[in-house]
Order: sequence, then structure tokens, then C-alpha cells
Amino acid sequence: MFLIRLISLLPFWFLYALGKVISFLLYYTVGYRRSVIRENLSKTFPGLSDGERFKVEKAFYIQFTQVFIESIKAYRFKKEDWEKRVPLVNAKAMLEYLDKAQPVILLSGHTANWEWPAFSIGQQIGYPMEFLYKPVKNPKFDQLMINLRTRHGGRALPKDSALRQIIKRKNEPRIIGILADQLPSIGADKYWIHFLNQSTAFYTGPQKIAQIVNYPVFYSATRRTSEGHYEVEFIPVMTPPYQKGGQEIVQKFAELLEETIRQNPSDYLWSHKRWKYDQKKEQEVLLVNK
Repeated sequence: MFLIRLISLLPFWFLYALGKVISFLLYYTVGYRRSVIRENLSKTFPGLSDGERFKVEKAFYIQFTQVFIESIKAYRFKKEDWEKRVPLVNAKAMLEYLDKAQPVILLSGHTANWEWPAFSIGQQIGYPMEFLYKPVKNPKFDQLMINLRTRHGGRALPKDSALRQIIKRKNEPRIIGILADQLPSIGADKYWIHFLNQSTAFYTGPQKIAQIVNYPVFYSATRRTSEGHYEVEFIPVMTPPYQKGGQEIVQKFAELLEETIRQNPSDYLWSHKRWKYDQKKEQEVLLVNK
């Protein structure tokens, strides 16, 4: 953490200049997931020319490094910094529930800077922000991100035990944040939805949690307004009662997320192997492993 604290002292202009150097190296020297990014963009935007997709690709690498740099810089942020750099739009819609001691679920995707809202929403709104997370393979990096996210008052809920912890404190007013656009593993419960021009698997978890605890669900649309500045808009997704066995929450989330991505394509996490398999490949793997 000493290195994080040291880096966070550096001015934004220097960190962004450093980020552009890192993005150049990632693209031209390391070639970090370049084939994955190109395939994802090609499948999502078949109507764009090669030159147009190339512009999105190059811009993505800059955005990608900025997210990491901004996450470190935020180590020293205070409430006034968040209010200046991540203003909240339509927070009143969620506060109407929270002020009545009603917890809410907040769904989001890997758009713009997905870390800063996780750090800042709770501080700005005045209610605790808890987030579901799936531990990454590198334990040191995993702990680093947990430390950064919880430093500003957030609480980490490991995915495997999250529902149990949510039910245990069912009536405690708070925000349950879920990054709901990750790829489910083969064999896991999922919904298949037409998303970004292709059949895409989504976790059923957000739908199931909402149905069990009867929390209203919101979507947070994070948009970059300028370098180092974003806005987060809270959009109502659905309120209980929910249809048993339905997938309307996940379907609506996918529609809202796609709208956000198409507004600024380079701000999505294209390096994620989001379409690693389709329904046919999943069935083939499951048959082989029977």
C-alpha cells in the first residue's frame, strides 16, 4: 500500500501522461488482449469500417489505463472530490426508498470508470454501499482492489456468500452494488439475451436476489464527461412484486447497458472475454464432461 499512497500524491496531469505511455506499450509492445478486443469489436459493430473500429480500439487502451490510474489516485479523495468529479444524477429516486429504510439493488456494467462510482456513491448519498465481487486469480491484486474499494466506506461481499449476508441484514437501508455484465462460467445458471448484436450469457443472480429480498432495482449509467470527470445517472429498472422465474430485471439491465455502451463505445471493457462461448459450445462442453 506504500506504493499506492506514493503514486496517489502525483498530480493528475503527470498520471495521465504516464497512462498514455503505458497504453502505447500495452498496444504496440505487449499487445495486451488485442485479438480479443478486435474480435469483440468486429462482432459488436459489423457495420463500422476497419478504420472506425481501429479508432475505438486505440481509444479503449487509453481509457483502460486511465481507470487503473484513477483508482489509485482516488486513494486520497474526500467527499468534496467525489462531488466535483463524479456528480450524481437522479439520486433522489433511490433516496426515496433509502430514506424509508428500504435497501436497493444497484446494477452497473464495466463502462467508463466503473471503480469510482463504487468508491463514491455511498459517501455522496449518505448510505452504506456494499458490492458483490468475484475474487480474481491474483490474491495480492484482489486484496489491493478490496482495500481501495472499502477505503471510502464500502463493504465487500464475496459472491458465494453474498445472498446469505444480504438476507441476514435484510431490512438495513443500504445500496447493494452488482457489476452484472460478467461472463458466467459454463454450467452456471444464466440467461441468454441478445446483447450488442449477439447472443450473450448473463448471470441470473441479480434477478434471484431481487426476487428473494424484494428490493427495488436501479441501474447506474456512468458516462465520462471529460478527462477525470464522470457523471452517474440512476435509472429505475424495476420494483417488486417480481414475476417468479422471470428474467425481466436482467433483460432491462442488458438493454440499458447496451444503450450506455453505444453512446461511447471506447469506454466499455472490450478486453473481457465476454463471448468466450455460445450456447452450442456450452452444450458440447457439458456433454463431454457428463
